[in-house]
Amino acid sequence: MEKGIDYNEICFTIEVDKDALDSVRKEPTTHMMLPINDENYHLMLENIDGHLVLCTDNMPTTYHGCYYYNDGNFPYVIKKTLQFIVLADGDDSCLTRIVKMEMKVGTRFRFQEDGQPSVEDPNGDSCIWNILFELEPISEEEIEKAEKANSYFPRKTYLLRWNPAISSFKIETYREATTQCHDGFGLNWSIYEWQEAKEGDVYYMVRVGDDKAGIVFRGEFRSDPYSGDDWAGKGKPRKYVDITCEYCSDPDGKPWLSVEELTAAIPEINWGKGHSGELLSADVAAKLEDLWNECINQYYISKKGK
Repeated sequence: MEKGIDYNEICFTIEVDKDALDSVRKEPTTHMMLPINDENYHLMLENIDGHLVLCTDNMPTTYHGCYYYNDGNFPYVIKKTLQFIVLADGDDSCLTRIVKMEMKVGTRFRFQEDGQPSVEDPNGDSCIWNILFELEPISEEEIEKAEKANSYFPRKTYLLRWNPAISSFKIETYREATTQCHDGFGLNWSIYEWQEAKEGDVYYMVRVGDDKAGIVFRGEFRSDPYSGDDWAGKGKPRKYVDITCEYCSDPDGKPWLSVEELTAAIPEINWGKGHSGELLSADVAAKLEDLWNECINQYYISKKGK
């Protein structure tokens, strides 16, 4: 694989029994539920020290912060670099690609006074979060091909652009989607620089054309590019990708990061206009990821204080 890659940043290993290993090799996809705990949270989540319960096998009795219930919305940031899970049974192992991740609420609980154990409470303001992985096995032939082409790492980052005034995706549709689907939703979107795009790449959606311009959500490509009818009805050849829409901002409120903030921090990009599906350089993508993570973390820290 590509030189200089930290494998702890892109995958981690889970010990499973032989039946589980055989099952994932036979089926095109499988599911695996993991609790976030002190053994794996740093492999799945960005740096959010001080915001986690680090004991989740049973009801936790010691705390290094807390798991927010957050109205059932996952309050953390999944590592952008996390792409694979290795399932291992002794010396036998299988590399799997993460096709999808879902965050689900486990046991809800509430805190008592210092030194006292937590109490299970269906209406508690804290909970144990589980992450549900949908996996697909990667064949030895595919691994060999990827090693020769260095095709898996790193994931690329794109800017998609959305002008509600002219898009087929209307602001009313966005309002409805964010109201009905608190954990995010799916769409397909046209992509201009599609030649290098692939399933698993990351994107940021930049709203343009009005006073709420800026990054309003982000997500991943859940398909390789494919041809489709022109969304504008002009007969122009179009390429589309299926996308997840996560961390959606208020359709009628401010964006997560305004065009002014983005321009000040990363002036080499024209944030106010451009085509949808702009491939970012690795340097720009890293700057944007840092800016995004800081923004999201500050948001949840501010919510904790209220």
